[in-house]
Amino acid sequence: MRLNFNPILQCLQQRFKSLVLGSALGLMAIIAACGGGSNSAGVGSGGTGAFNTTAYSEGTITGFGSVIVNGSRYDDALATVRDEDGPRNRSDLKLGMVVAVEGKIDNSNLASANDISFDSALLGPVGAISTSSKTLSIIGQTVRVDNSTVFGPSLAQGFDSITATDVLEVHGFLNTAANTLQATLIERKSSATKYKISGVIKDLQTGNRTLMIGNESFSFANLDLGQLSNGNVVKLRLLPRTPVGAAPWAISGYGLVVRSSLSQERAEVEGLVTQINSPTQFIVSNILVDASNASFPDGNATVALGNRIEAKGKLVNGVLVAQEVKSESEDDKQIELGGSLSGLNTSAKTFVLRGVTVSYSPPVAYDKGTEASLANGVSIEVKGKLIAGTATVKADSIKFPN
Repeated sequence: MRLNFNPILQCLQQRFKSLVLGSALGLMAIIAACGGGSNSAGVGSGGTGAFNTTAYSEGTITGFGSVIVNGSRYDDALATVRDEDGPRNRSDLKLGMVVAVEGKIDNSNLASANDISFDSALLGPVGAISTSSKTLSIIGQTVRVDNSTVFGPSLAQGFDSITATDVLEVHGFLNTAANTLQATLIERKSSATKYKISGVIKDLQTGNRTLMIGNESFSFANLDLGQLSNGNVVKLRLLPRTPVGAAPWAISGYGLVVRSSLSQERAEVEGLVTQINSPTQFIVSNILVDASNASFPDGNATVALGNRIEAKGKLVNGVLVAQEVKSESEDDKQIELGGSLSGLNTSAKTFVLRGVTVSYSPPVAYDKGTEASLANGVSIEVKGKLIAGTATVKADSIKFPN
């Protein structure tokens, strides 16, 4: 589920119009303080039995054909797709996006999506680039890039394509403890008319009508932020400033992030550990995890601040009662893509599938066909890995369906 940020005039007219929403930032409600629309999030994969088990999944998209999240395949044919601005299309979903999903699972263990919700966490101009640490600074927030970060087509060389003049949109996992963002998808957005940032409020000044996230100052001169206080996690919509200077960024809308009390019979959540209350009670993507009866295949050291993990179990009044907690390595993400290929380049040995450039340089295992069977318009299924630091997937296997 998503925010709908309204302009300043509507904020002044409506003040705090509270709406309970879900979010791909975590299993939580979002109170849209300056207006908004009620959205729900979900993903699923279709079966033929009775869909009688509720399900929730939050994490990065690692494949298409059906949508694949946290290793689970969901049929999205009938799903409602939304972002914070309202309805979107299935074609707007991209590899590396963080999505929140709700759906149902049938008695054959196949899932069907009700809704899919997505939203980027950061949009703005690049302030600094560190090639040694693979980090960026955008609106004062540090963006961390690793081998699992997906880059949009306009950033074909990945991190090396980014310049100091770029405006970038970043999807990823917010580390509220460190005010950093672990990027899962980065795209160039040169035509953006509004920027946004997610983070923790500090130094809220009601007199000066300013607040800070990290080391950046933001002005809410024309907004009523009466519900906010230091320590709140928010998403701000901002007016661009040109040239970028010392003046605070002007806030045009915002959303307050709080936890929900949702219950689901099956749930899986991928994200960063941002708070540890005990070895078996901690917070991942703003979701409280109770792992007192969970297995830890990778050991209890999995739970450490900033670690990227996946927890599976069930949701009880907003608490994930985990059955399993495991680490999510940046190098072990298998990509699965299905559909009709286009843009076949036999010299470079590449093609495009679901908007993703795929390299079929040897070695590739072919099933029910050969390299010579590749042609524009042919339906195929690809499994492979992201080539670190690029926007390209290296195919390990290619299957030609019957």
